[in-house]
Amino acid sequence: MTYAFVSHRFAIQGITTALLGLAWLVFHLRGLTRFTGFAFFLFGILSVFTLWMGASVWISLAGMVLALLAWDLTAFEEGLKQISDRDDIRRMELAHFTRLAIVIGLGAAGVAFSTLIQIDLTLGSALVFALLGIWGISSLVYRLRSRE
Repeated sequence: MTYAFVSHRFAIQGITTALLGLAWLVFHLRGLTRFTGFAFFLFGILSVFTLWMGASVWISLAGMVLALLAWDLTAFEEGLKQISDRDDIRRMELAHFTRLAIVIGLGAAGVAFSTLIQIDLTLGSALVFALLGIWGISSLVYRLRSRE
């Protein structure tokens, strides 16, 4: 996202985005995980802003996916710290990474599909399709999680 800001002559916003990412990393290394939810929200807004200002869809998607990965893996790491039985951790990691790869792959495929096909929709129909997509991905994640 920093590249998107700087390449569109928003140098201060690009530097700010890089510093926010660095702050997120420092907070994580120090064990301050309360910041991750806010940071994920902030980077989501920044991804939308880079898309709005005309940056590539793929740059915005990469920013959002990387924020999702950082947020999810931080929460997963916190959950693993609370588990007393350490025998099944490798299986849990594999199952979690599989779910994460499916969600990210479906999201990237959806973005690729949306860049290839252009359909004029009203706001209401777009919201219905967005809710159906969210419901579909959520039910897929729920089913994958119930198999653990």
